[in-house]
Amino acid sequence: MSTHDEPAAATLEDRLRLLTEASGLPVPRLVVDQPRGQERLPQSREADGERVVSVPRSLLTAGPARQFWHLAACLGRWVSPEPARRHRLGGIGLVVLLVVYVVLLFALASAVPWLWITVLLAYPIGAWTIRWERQAMEAAGRTVLAAAGHPPVEVARAAFGDEPDPPFLKALLAGEPTPSRRIRAAELDAV
Repeated sequence: MSTHDEPAAATLEDRLRLLTEASGLPVPRLVVDQPRGQERLPQSREADGERVVSVPRSLLTAGPARQFWHLAACLGRWVSPEPARRHRLGGIGLVVLLVVYVVLLFALASAVPWLWITVLLAYPIGAWTIRWERQAMEAAGRTVLAAAGHPPVEVARAAFGDEPDPPFLKALLAGEPTPSRRIRAAELDAV
């Protein structure tokens, strides 16, 4: 991290500390991801028994609402067991799908010569499982936001209200929910 990014990283660490203290969690270490061609979503993990929140470099310059939203979603993995459950189920589902595909490929290869192309369905199904897990992280993250005194609906609207939804195919292949789905989920929680 360059010295140019240090004040922004310190602000992000302060926001992470505020959210963790409000939710009663230990403060994890914040790691700013290296620049990449395709940035990763903010994520939380445990490495060598230490909790780590890894964020893309673009989150350093994002607005406060977006920072709070993504940090709370990362903390949601430790607040609720649902994201981990969905992660396991998604992985198991993909493995089962792959095994069924390979069996069908060998069993029906001569009868259905175009069957090999159906492997392309694995990408949108994989993206759906990642999105499904992310929705659980964000649902738990909304409770973290509320505990810290940040109304989730207002944070979602401030973070994503001006952002248009991507085209259908891009949304189908994305690993995160669309802005309108995030706002709608926060509004449904408020009801």
